[in-house]
Amino acid sequence: MKAKPAFEVEMKHDEETLVALSHMQYDLFCTRNRTARSVLSAVLILFALLYGSGSWWSLLIIAYGCYLMTSTYAQSNRTAHKIAEQLRAANLPFPASRYLFETDRMRIVSLPDQEELSPLPYGKVLQLGEDMEAYYLFRDEHGGYRIPKAALGEKEEEFRKYVQNKTGKRFIRRLTPLRRVLDWMRSRKMG
Repeated sequence: MKAKPAFEVEMKHDEETLVALSHMQYDLFCTRNRTARSVLSAVLILFALLYGSGSWWSLLIIAYGCYLMTSTYAQSNRTAHKIAEQLRAANLPFPASRYLFETDRMRIVSLPDQEELSPLPYGKVLQLGEDMEAYYLFRDEHGGYRIPKAALGEKEEEFRKYVQNKTGKRFIRRLTPLRRVLDWMRSRKMG
C-alpha cells in the first residue's frame, strides 16, 4: 500500500493563471533581460532629458524609454493569451492536474482523464517562485506548475517549508514595492 502524500492539490488553469505562470517564468529566468531593459530605459530617458531640450527626437526617445520600462511582460502576456486562444479555438478545456507531494517527488495526474504524467523528483526542481496567490515549481526554464495557496488552506506555511526542505531551494517572491514595505513592517512588529 502506498503512503499517503504529504500534500494533495488540484489545479485548473484559466487565462489568468496562465498569465501568472508566464509572469513568474519571466521573473525567475529573464533577470538579465529585465535588468538590461531597465538600464537602457533609464539611459535613454536621461539622455533625452539632458540633451534633447524638448525637441521632437527627445520626446520620441523618452516615449521609447517609457515603453521599455512599462512593457516588461508584453511577450509573456502574448504567449499566455496565445495559448488560451488556441485552446478555445480547438474547443479544448484548460489544463487541470492533481499534484501529489510524496516523500521523494511530486506526482502529476492529468484531469479529468486521470493519466499520470512524468513525476518531478524534488532534486530536479530548477527554481521555486511565489506571488500573492500561488507557489510555482519549475522543472526547467520552459515548464512549471502552479500551486494555488487557497487550495492549501491553513497548511500554506507547512507546504512552503516542506517543499523548500525537499528541494533545498527557497521560494523567490515577486512583490510590489508597497508589499515589500508592508511585509517588512509586519516582520518588525512581530520581532
